[in-house]
Amino acid sequence: MISAVVLAAGASTRMGVPKPLVELEGRPLLAHVLDAVRASDIGETVVVLGFEADRVRSAVPLGGTRTVVNPGFRDGMSSSLRAGVAALGPSSRAFFVVLGDAPFVRPSTFAALRSARERTGARIVLPTYRGVRGNPVLIDRTLEAEVDRISGDRGCRALHQRHPEETVEVPVEDPGVLVDLDTPDDLARVEAALARGADLAEIAATLDSDRPLASGATRARRRTRGLLDVFGRVAELERRREPFCLAIVTGVTAPTSGKPGFKAVVRENGTIEGWIGGSCSRHALVAESRAALADGQPRLLRLRPGAEPSAPPSSGVVDRILQCQSGGAMDIYLEPHGASPQLIVVGESAVAEGLSALGRLLGYRVVAVGPGLDPARFPDADEVVADVADLAAKVDRTSYAVVATMAEYDGLALEALVRSPAPYVALVASRRRAGILLEELRARGAPPDALARVRAPAGLDIGARTPEEIALSILAEIVERRRGSVPPPTPAESERGSAPAAVDPVCHMEVDPAATSLKTERSGTAFYFCSESCLRRFTEHPEEFLAP
Repeated sequence: MISAVVLAAGASTRMGVPKPLVELEGRPLLAHVLDAVRASDIGETVVVLGFEADRVRSAVPLGGTRTVVNPGFRDGMSSSLRAGVAALGPSSRAFFVVLGDAPFVRPSTFAALRSARERTGARIVLPTYRGVRGNPVLIDRTLEAEVDRISGDRGCRALHQRHPEETVEVPVEDPGVLVDLDTPDDLARVEAALARGADLAEIAATLDSDRPLASGATRARRRTRGLLDVFGRVAELERRREPFCLAIVTGVTAPTSGKPGFKAVVRENGTIEGWIGGSCSRHALVAESRAALADGQPRLLRLRPGAEPSAPPSSGVVDRILQCQSGGAMDIYLEPHGASPQLIVVGESAVAEGLSALGRLLGYRVVAVGPGLDPARFPDADEVVADVADLAAKVDRTSYAVVATMAEYDGLALEALVRSPAPYVALVASRRRAGILLEELRARGAPPDALARVRAPAGLDIGARTPEEIALSILAEIVERRRGSVPPPTPAESERGSAPAAVDPVCHMEVDPAATSLKTERSGTAFYFCSESCLRRFTEHPEEFLAP
């Protein structure tokens, strides 16, 4: 059984009432916190009270929970944590530590932490939002003795520091994990943000902006240090349709800091999340991951010492020579994950229904668009957009768009699509209707080259007659377009084209100048290095590495 310990014992003289009773949107903070806990699959909940405990009990609905009073709450958070854990039942295998002043945590975060614990067996599981650690924290009951030794105003951080190798961080799309209300100013800013309709991410940023902990080196200390839940990040990036490369160490020859099974995610901008090895491998990893994302092909990256490859390269294998790797070697499997193609279907016609079904079958992310669209008619759609005005925001360079409205709002939809980055835009309409629409768009200033992109009539000529056959002909044309042409470069690729990688003059590794601080200048020329050892060798004997 998984339990929860809700820490709501502290005083709040700065806010005029016990902190659990501070009102947010007309309800006590503690009531908001317990709403999320109750909505999660938690077996027992212990609420730790302290300051004016009787007053809190009478003002906050505590049904379904057990309360304990910590008379020593002024000794700090650790005393309340000990009191709560000591009150847990014997069948509890792990427990969430929940802050009583964090009212915005979503039930889905509790579920994500539980899932990560079951998947990884980690003894400490915590959420991160955009790389910053938050709360609640899920702790294995085997650490209860260590909890009992924590002192002062310290919570779970002491456990993270003792057990970094047993800590798993779970990326969540929940800014609420960073929001706790400590002062009247915090409360006032949150209430003002809510009043103007701000979303939770903006609220979290608003609170963080003036807190010393959120700036400079101190903020960096809050960032991830445990073992990243790599597969959790993979799922998150796929959900966001963000390209990335999964890297897995498959073999090593000592000495090397990487070990078989180490994993990392390399994002399109070169950011590495996770751990596979040291600095030399880092630059090779980024360069080959970008290459894999560009051609869509997996590969085995072999990093080893030596001057030349010892054998002709095999298909799917890339050899990189690392003179600065102290004799070790490493094999890393790289698997690119591009953004899944997206099929945007505008309209609620029978052709649109057929496109939605076939698109899902072929692995496209299907977005159905139309005013008042009935989701029941599009069970295969991943997303239903009820306002055509929102169409443009859904389109990107991996989108294939088809307008199949049967003359309803097709002009409005087509106007948004012809100016979009979609590589394919089609209109299901008669030649006469298509000609009229294109003329109207031309009169309203649509560029001729944009209008020339529109496929009308849509689809390959396969003699299609029924709506389902028409949908098939259109999907066939989309497949032909997608497989038969190279898409334009992504923004990240364009940026790389304007700022090419440098080459380490010592080990000849590619180095991203924007991603390294290891550089020096000689005779007006800048040199960049993959590691401190290469920089040191160059600095000590530059003549060995400069062309005569």
